Amino acid sequence: MSSKVIVRFFILLFIGTFLYSCGAGKKPQKVEKIFWPLPPEEPRILYLGSYHGEADFKGRSALDVLLGEPDKEVPRNLIKPYGVAGRFGKIFAGDTVTAVVFVIDPKNKKVSFIGDKPMGKLRIPVGIEIDRNGRVYVADAKQQRVFVYDIKGKLITTIGEPEGPGLMQRPAGIALNERLNRIYVVDVLDHRVKVYSIKDGSFLFSFGKRGKEEGTFNFPTNIAIDRRNGNIAVVDTMNFRVQLFNPEGEFIRSFGKLGVVPGTFARPKGVGIDSEGHIYVADAAFNNIQIFDDKGRLLLFIGKFGFGPGEFNLPAGLYVDRTDKLYVADSMNKRVQVFQYLSERWKKKYPEKYQEIKMYKPSEKLKEETKVKSEKN
Repeated sequence: MSSKVIVRFFILLFIGTFLYSCGAGKKPQKVEKIFWPLPPEEPRILYLGSYHGEADFKGRSALDVLLGEPDKEVPRNLIKPYGVAGRFGKIFAGDTVTAVVFVIDPKNKKVSFIGDKPMGKLRIPVGIEIDRNGRVYVADAKQQRVFVYDIKGKLITTIGEPEGPGLMQRPAGIALNERLNRIYVVDVLDHRVKVYSIKDGSFLFSFGKRGKEEGTFNFPTNIAIDRRNGNIAVVDTMNFRVQLFNPEGEFIRSFGKLGVVPGTFARPKGVGIDSEGHIYVADAAFNNIQIFDDKGRLLLFIGKFGFGPGEFNLPAGLYVDRTDKLYVADSMNKRVQVFQYLSERWKKKYPEKYQEIKMYKPSEKLKEETKVKSEKN
């Protein structure tokens, strides 16, 4: 037996003995469930987890270091995510620094990439959507178009015209209405929402112009569609409001104004709508998510500035999928956080999980943190 093998044997023996002695006689540490609001109110939003990229699933372990194993390939992680979406059990996050879309697959514990090949190379990926056939739509703010890929990242086509009303000056948020076969694209610099055909990419119509009146915009950024009725929510960022339109771009109502209290906005960014019509708005200045009903009345807000679960540092894109999972691009924390809205449909599907959450008693530390957060807001 070589000396190297003997050394490894004793290192492993030492580690095993040390870990056993540390854990002997100790109860496993309690894993805190994080949800909003706390008892006695009914829980509505459950924190599920955070994802950073390849480091979530692979990397050099402490044992590798002790045994002198060579470094594995450096994992590719998010640096500054903005756009985010979720479908088919995968998380799609556009990174504006690495200029690719991360496709994070938690079930299979792997990460792939879209937009890193010469054909269909991305520059500044922002808005992201996925259709029922697995096609991935990515708005590139630099290249002034929407790239369309298959689920494996092969470029299929692009959307956007070289001139005329269909030209995109700075596309940002995008949303699909699959019933009408339309893709809605927010053009930040043109202060409009532009609508194209999913089938052939042709320009259909646009709505809005620069202004402060109802139905006009001042540097709009993000968009979401209510899957119940096709109504559209647009974040009118520099007017500090959210505006609602019908599928044809006709104004319905708006809510929000500049302010520093819940229900107002300072730097609104991402927006999403769940299966019951609640509207979620990320505010990069408040570092939280505010939740409104479809009439614009504030129901709840979650999060605060920080680096832990349920805390944010300049949240950007936001997306609510068809199962009411909420994905938030936590930009300066270099991650995507995932939450679950506990809808009536979810509670009926998972009654035991819901009862477990309802009966859960949060730690005093979590209660105190929530109390401090409420007092500050």
